[in-house]
Amino acid sequence: MKRVDLEQILRDLKDNDPEIKKMAAKAILKDPSCSGQFIASILKGADKPTAAAIYDVLFDDENDYPDIFLEAAADPDPRVRGQAIRYLFRRGSFTVEDGVGWLNDSDPYVRRRVISYLFWINDRSVLESVIHLAVNDPDPMVRKDALRLVGIWGSKKDIQHVIHTLDDLSPPVRLQAIRTMKRLTGEDFGEPLGVSDDEFEWIVAKWQGWWELMRERI
Repeated sequence: MKRVDLEQILRDLKDNDPEIKKMAAKAILKDPSCSGQFIASILKGADKPTAAAIYDVLFDDENDYPDIFLEAAADPDPRVRGQAIRYLFRRGSFTVEDGVGWLNDSDPYVRRRVISYLFWINDRSVLESVIHLAVNDPDPMVRKDALRLVGIWGSKKDIQHVIHTLDDLSPPVRLQAIRTMKRLTGEDFGEPLGVSDDEFEWIVAKWQGWWELMRERI
């Protein structure tokens, strides 16, 4: 790419129009001499809208940019982090070790996506981390998703943790806790969906009573 052309493209990257930014990013990628290192250098000095345009173009490009997106997974912007982790998963560069770290992301949507990706990888070595989220995560939807995965991956020895989520402050989490208990134990004290509050509490009490009787045997 001629230097005069490159200078114009770099100016266009700073344009206020997001479409022009994307066109400029695509033009850079078309150049045979373009490298991931060069793109990374542009991203270092880019403002937020410019970086977003570049990431969007890279996301759909046929070439692989795992190093760029691995670094983007630590970006201050949760949208960028979520996009980066999704890219790494889609391109086969998502590792279980990284996934466990991303379970501690500050954004609940990112944590939920990571739970989904770990499910598809199907590495049960992360079950302990997922159980921790099911019991302790501040976001109810994360707790619910984590509980669902515990129901798929867990065993009876994990009931000691799940039983506490029957008292969760979030009704959807409590509903999932009952379903997880069913999967882990094979027991059934009634379908909780659509029942009255009193019937729901009765089902919870039955599970808690069952646990008091069975806890020493499991």
